[in-house]
Amino acid sequence: MKRITLVVFICLLAIRGYAQPRTFIGIYGGGGLALTNNYDVAISGGLDFTRGIQNRLNWGFKLFYQQFGLGYDNEAYGAKDGVGNAGAILNNKSSFVFIAPKLDVGIRRMQNVHFYVDAGVGFKMSGTETLVKWDHSNGANYGNYDSVVNTTPNITSMLIRVGAGLVEYLYTSKHWRFTFTEDFGFIPQNLSSTASYDNPSRTAYTPRSLAPEVFSIQIGLTHIHFPE
Repeated sequence: MKRITLVVFICLLAIRGYAQPRTFIGIYGGGGLALTNNYDVAISGGLDFTRGIQNRLNWGFKLFYQQFGLGYDNEAYGAKDGVGNAGAILNNKSSFVFIAPKLDVGIRRMQNVHFYVDAGVGFKMSGTETLVKWDHSNGANYGNYDSVVNTTPNITSMLIRVGAGLVEYLYTSKHWRFTFTEDFGFIPQNLSSTASYDNPSRTAYTPRSLAPEVFSIQIGLTHIHFPE
């Protein structure tokens, strides 16, 4: 948490020392789905701070909360739902807080739609993970097993995230806008990984990579300050 506070403080100092034509301060929230291995809605929400650089180009940062709800099912002969004679099912429910610098471009004549890209780091706030593994293919005398392993320690404590999306600003008054956001976020590293090959959570069926891509829909409210 101290690292998050330090990054936000540095961003605020930089913004205070750099005069910009417009300032956007917004709050938003919503939910999304992982494009692979999804089993639950991924809740997200946070704060958005953006300032103009020139006519259509803006910069700032986002501080936001992101959940992941993932279910990985890999079984012999492509079976699913635990009916294969060998396999593994992994369930991951975790949440992170991200701080992400961003660039933003206003499009259309009225600039009521903005395209943005962002990249930042996230720190784990909570998480549980369970692995069910089994192998009944060897006969009773040759090492059959059926077990449940708590793999929560395998969840990564810090993640890199790259995102992009569109924000539509819906006019309500001179300084206030409702917002509608479509956000895509990519994690270019393992959300959960096993440290060594002799770890009890490793089998031939457990995932070697769990790097979710999440598409989210969010609504919010933004205050826009215009220079005098």
